[in-house]
Amino acid sequence: MNEERINRKAELLVAGSVLFATIGQVLIKLGLSGSAQPWIAVIGSLHSPFTLGVLCGLLVYGAGTLLWIAAVSQRNISYLYPLASLSYILIALCGHFVLKEPLLLGRWAGILIMTAGIVLLTRAAPRSGKARAA
Repeated sequence: MNEERINRKAELLVAGSVLFATIGQVLIKLGLSGSAQPWIAVIGSLHSPFTLGVLCGLLVYGAGTLLWIAAVSQRNISYLYPLASLSYILIALCGHFVLKEPLLLGRWAGILIMTAGIVLLTRAAPRSGKARAA
């Protein structure tokens, strides 16, 4: 029972990491494109890619990285990493629905294939086992 609780905690940490990484990437893109205005202001006339949107995106992405570190410290990376690749799928979907980027049939097929691959990898990898330091 305790082992199952640890597995669930690691999976929730990865889910949080994926969510924060996805949101961070979208904020970075919005900050670079200027589409984030008016809800994220661009820093004055600073001629740099470091707008407030980009900086917020980096902070959110960094929080996701901290969650990832916490998850990897508890479970095998070979089990957790396929779960982390869900961010590729979420970013593609956010690109389409939030950023209005085209998502053609081939990409939809790729998303379905990736999803099936993640399911297969997750089921094939052992869930148990404390992460070991090298």
